[in-house]
Amino acid sequence: MRKTWILASAALALVACEQDDGMTSDLPDGKRLYTENCAACHGAKGQGDGELAQHLFKPPADLTALSESNGGEFPRNYVISTMDGFVRGEHVGGAMPEFGEKLAGRTVIMQTGDGIGTPTPAPLVALADYLESIQAK
Repeated sequence: MRKTWILASAALALVACEQDDGMTSDLPDGKRLYTENCAACHGAKGQGDGELAQHLFKPPADLTALSESNGGEFPRNYVISTMDGFVRGEHVGGAMPEFGEKLAGRTVIMQTGDGIGTPTPAPLVALADYLESIQAK
């Protein structure tokens, strides 16, 4: 029994070491991540007009209008879940890749509402921060 408890404690300590302290000041470059992973379909400015957009059976979303279509509030949890591949609504239509594994790595604690913090891959948080920064005002 004691051996199991020690192993469980060691595993929790290891997970804690891989996570950030919740501060997101040292996130990867979200704009670079966007350019490398999203711009081909969503366009350089995020308006759904990337070079591959015309070849898709469903047009990519205008990522500059996410807040507008959500009552003026950026839908961070939904955006992260969509990029990760956890949420797959009709709007995606199977054309958008799941970036959860590709952008996995160091995690940070992201506040998801009601005081709840969720360990989230830092690249996904950085990408969501960038998308929030390009919302139409």
